[in-house]
Amino acid sequence: MYKNVFKSFAITIMVLLVLCTKLDAMFSRAKIEKIVRDEKVKFQSRVLDEERTILIHLPKDYALSEKKYPVLYVLDAEFFFQQAVSAVEFLSELEYINVQPIPQMIIVGIVNVDRNRDYTPTYAPEQPGGLRYPTSGKAERFLEFLNTELFSFIDSNYRTEPFRILSGWSFGGLLTVHTYFEHNHFFSAYLAISPSLWWDGDLYVKKTDTFLSLGQLSTKPLVVTIGALEGGDMGRSVRDGFFSKMRKSAGRKIPFTFIEIPEEGHSYVPYKAHYQGLLALFADWMMPNEIMNDGFEGIHSFYEKQSKKYGFEIDIPESAYFRLASKYYNEGDRKKAFEIAKEYVDKFPESSYAHYYLGMRAKAVGELSLAKKSFLKAVEIEESSLEPYSERIVWSNMFLQDIERELEKKY
Repeated sequence: MYKNVFKSFAITIMVLLVLCTKLDAMFSRAKIEKIVRDEKVKFQSRVLDEERTILIHLPKDYALSEKKYPVLYVLDAEFFFQQAVSAVEFLSELEYINVQPIPQMIIVGIVNVDRNRDYTPTYAPEQPGGLRYPTSGKAERFLEFLNTELFSFIDSNYRTEPFRILSGWSFGGLLTVHTYFEHNHFFSAYLAISPSLWWDGDLYVKKTDTFLSLGQLSTKPLVVTIGALEGGDMGRSVRDGFFSKMRKSAGRKIPFTFIEIPEEGHSYVPYKAHYQGLLALFADWMMPNEIMNDGFEGIHSFYEKQSKKYGFEIDIPESAYFRLASKYYNEGDRKKAFEIAKEYVDKFPESSYAHYYLGMRAKAVGELSLAKKSFLKAVEIEESSLEPYSERIVWSNMFLQDIERELEKKY
């Protein structure tokens, strides 16, 4: 009996050893590629007289181009840097969304040392409810650090456009509103998430009346969000105070947007607020379909106006080419669609989708040799990519098989 048990145990061990050896061999053959798009910088600030940690996320195609990018500055980076990265990547880079609603951006996250000190504009050490903030009131010094040190460091070391966005939550949202009012030239757009406007006796709720009456509100876009479940001083100061006063700005060409996010309270709202807030800030970024009725002339005109509005040159994106070509194709003009698809590839020769799209349009007009060449090029580009879009490879290979069969029949 014991011999049989020992024999079974020995066999089990041998099987496990064989399996482990095979798994070891399998994993040793695995190809591991490191994709590095995040950087961590230790920054010694002369203004603040301390070391600050800065997190930086680069766009997907940063290393593959010479393009410049807008910059999103995110406060409370130890909490919200990855949330902001997730929102920006989804809205500006996800491949299955052919028309991206916001531009790609560099994201700069500022990690805290003392947020109560840096984000509050006035010294108010005692607040209602027994709340104590003994280090408060140094927001101006923090903004000096941004304006005289951090901006120049980022602009000197990264390819940036002169379009900056500031995003902050709670006390960070208070700083965002403070900057919007007092230093609106520091940033091009502002996203204040559940801002603590109850600070120092509703300081900025009261200041809103003054700025409105004097006509001194900035024409820079401001988006303010709050969770629907936020009440108390937060709900009162933001929803009932600031928002009700800012509604008076309607008709004064002040781009202000208020977003109430359903079913969310103060702690959980930032994740959704970054997504919805960025969409609101770039509400007119995407080209409307009716623009394509005027062909490339209409498209050029649209992006010239966009460049003027945003303050930097906005190139015609890939999406404009395949949208226009698809419009002609769907209207039955396959030849015109084919010609625009060729222009698309000329403009974006390193885009796998451009070659894939040209392959489809070439196949549709019977240009089988060009279609074959285009699909092969799409596969080549995708297979060499750090983040290959596997479905594009699969579909390209399927079309190649169809083309081979058609060429065999033809010749």
